[in-house]
Amino acid sequence: MLEKLCRRIEHVGPVGAGAAAKLAINLPLVVFWQSFGEALALVRHLGKDPAWLVQFFADTAGAANVLKARSGPVAAILAGDKTIDATFDIDSMRKDLRSMLDEGQARGIALPTAAQALIAMDEASAHGLGKQDCAYLSAYWLNKS
Repeated sequence: MLEKLCRRIEHVGPVGAGAAAKLAINLPLVVFWQSFGEALALVRHLGKDPAWLVQFFADTAGAANVLKARSGPVAAILAGDKTIDATFDIDSMRKDLRSMLDEGQARGIALPTAAQALIAMDEASAHGLGKQDCAYLSAYWLNKS
């Protein structure tokens, strides 16, 4: 069953290790969506088409694979489409960030990037984006005054 659902199956350790690995894998993804929105805000004044911007960023060394894999929906979101279904919503990202911070605290590890990302996502959620796809976070920061 897992072979049909997963691209890769790895045993990472005893019970609970998989949850810790999932959180670790999601941290760069969560931070990417926040930083992508901030990057878009820096070039907002250029007036470029959202589809062009997504492709431009996707072709750079700074792009995450998720941007390449989801370029169509991301461009649609940036263009104002509010109908894109969530694959991983902002409130779920917030839940994972809180779990990451709890795990880090339990292990004596500071996670300042995760803490700042949570603050930003709390703000987006407070503005009604909690159930929206994580890519809406980028649009939120792009369009924020």
